[in-house]
Amino acid sequence: MSEEKWVAAHKHYSGTIYGLEHHLSNRTLRPQDRQEKEILSSILDRVTLSHDGIDQYIWMPDKRGTFSVKSFGLELAKRTNMSNLPTFKGLWAGLIPFRIEMFSWFALLGKLNTKSKLINLGLIPPSESLCVLCESYQECHNHLLLQCDFADTLWKWWLNLWGIKWVLPSTIKLAYEQWQHPNHGNFFKKVWKAAFFIIIWSIWKERNMRIFEQKASPPCDIQNLILLRISWWIKGWGDPFPYCSDDILRNPQCLKWRGITTKLFRPEHKQCDWLPPPNGSLKWNVDASLKTSLPKSAIGGVLRDINGNFRCLFSTPIPTMEINNAEVLAIHRAIKISKGSDRLSQCKLTIESDSANAVKWCNESNGGPWNLNFILNFIRNSSKEGLGIEIIYKGRESNFVADSLAKQGLVKEDEFLAWM
Repeated sequence: MSEEKWVAAHKHYSGTIYGLEHHLSNRTLRPQDRQEKEILSSILDRVTLSHDGIDQYIWMPDKRGTFSVKSFGLELAKRTNMSNLPTFKGLWAGLIPFRIEMFSWFALLGKLNTKSKLINLGLIPPSESLCVLCESYQECHNHLLLQCDFADTLWKWWLNLWGIKWVLPSTIKLAYEQWQHPNHGNFFKKVWKAAFFIIIWSIWKERNMRIFEQKASPPCDIQNLILLRISWWIKGWGDPFPYCSDDILRNPQCLKWRGITTKLFRPEHKQCDWLPPPNGSLKWNVDASLKTSLPKSAIGGVLRDINGNFRCLFSTPIPTMEINNAEVLAIHRAIKISKGSDRLSQCKLTIESDSANAVKWCNESNGGPWNLNFILNFIRNSSKEGLGIEIIYKGRESNFVADSLAKQGLVKEDEFLAWM
């Protein structure tokens, strides 16, 4: 090492000690501070700089001199006796981001920097001990994550979603050890495990938001955020979960999905023209549209007679949903309009959709998305009531009018319905 590098390194080490002393001089040294200062000083006193050779970093705990997570963990366990700490089965399952796993681990160990801990360390005065979420009790990790009225509301909300009554234990550690999932399949078992960590993480984030940004959210907003976080992190599991974030927000019961669902498929679209219905029948062409940048979807439909004359049009905005589900709503709307009109009550109907999945679900005696059961049963019952309803699949090319009406619905506030 050159003389210039040696001088620079010496200044660096000296500056470290000086900076530490300067920082600690702002408050009274605790016994732990003095011990750590002495250890650091003894380590730096043993440093010998070589004037020859190439400078390089060496990780001493590993024989090869290279850093590894395993060697770091072993060294940390030696120095802090962490080998005797509980491991909390199921925590490191990769269901949530690693930083949330680390946070959860500290929470279960009671090592979070809550106000009670900061008071014990002399970093904040006792007058600032109240929990920012309820402003009634001192903030310790068990109170904050479990016993606070705000936290209690979130836990009861989640349990009530699944019809569970549970008296929360006295500590967050006991709560995790007793966190048994309902028997709703392997997928929900993972959802249940992840939910525990997501709830305590959401409580902690809200606590920090109120302290550091002076912004507060009501429990209902945190509940939606918990469901959103579940939907985000489900994507990293690799399970073929068929529902999106909006489906989960509208009905969290879809998280009970057992991995058995109607197989989604899209046949190849072939060029085809609109064909008239049989004599004495009318034909609905229906379609759905969505745009990810807008907070809604839309459906549209056109009713024509054997000569191709328009008899009825509709264009309707609906909540954002998966496209095949929206196609089912379009079929449902066409039947509702037909059943509510005296002029169509005696006519046989053909309904064409360019969604093979929606047509398949409507024609089956059961099955399809569970959250559409009511609508699908209405469609199936209507077909059995002697109305002569036939629901068939046709490619998009024969459906361009309905497609246009569906797209128009994206910019409408209310339904457009017109009779010709």
